[in-house]
Amino acid sequence: MSLIVFIQVFFVCLFGAMSPGPSMAVVINNAVFKNRYHGVLTSIGHGLGITIYAIFAVIGIGLIINTNILIFNGMKIISIMFLIYLGLKAITNKEKVNFENKELSGRATSFFQGLSIAILNPKILVWFVAIYSQFMSKSNDFLFNTYLVLIAGVIDTCWYILLTIMATSDVALRYLKSKSDILQKLLGFIFIMIGMVLILDLYLTFNK
Repeated sequence: MSLIVFIQVFFVCLFGAMSPGPSMAVVINNAVFKNRYHGVLTSIGHGLGITIYAIFAVIGIGLIINTNILIFNGMKIISIMFLIYLGLKAITNKEKVNFENKELSGRATSFFQGLSIAILNPKILVWFVAIYSQFMSKSNDFLFNTYLVLIAGVIDTCWYILLTIMATSDVALRYLKSKSDILQKLLGFIFIMIGMVLILDLYLTFNK
């Protein structure tokens, strides 16, 4: 892989990871309302999901899924249900957030939430198919394709870990301690609103 191609792939993946959306909300939610460790686990899970989609895009499976409307819409519906569930759970939670909590239980839950929010978002797959198609050709060797996959997964993981560290910094936590109840409910409403927007988008798609 030439330096120019590496830079192109690097920044495309970075800007994709930095774009606001459900993934960012889930990572921040786990980082703030559990602890930094859970935020990192969620970030790693999300990075693994991105890696899987990058593999799909590179070997062409993404094209099959993208053109199969039943699989594609099924994934959309599951992702919407998952988001709304997280939103309702955040809104109805009556427990006070313990910002001094160092409890590390529930690690698998945090990891799989990150993995799920990536895997259950078919728009990520569409994005990879669209972007990586520019770099794919029959002449690509295994090493080149491996680089494409690793760059996507590593950049995504590192970005969300950085976001976790920023969200759980001393300055951020001092503010969050005084507004924790409001912010937790706000994040819940954001999850639900994103879900509702996706439902509307799905409805309009079906009725075209």
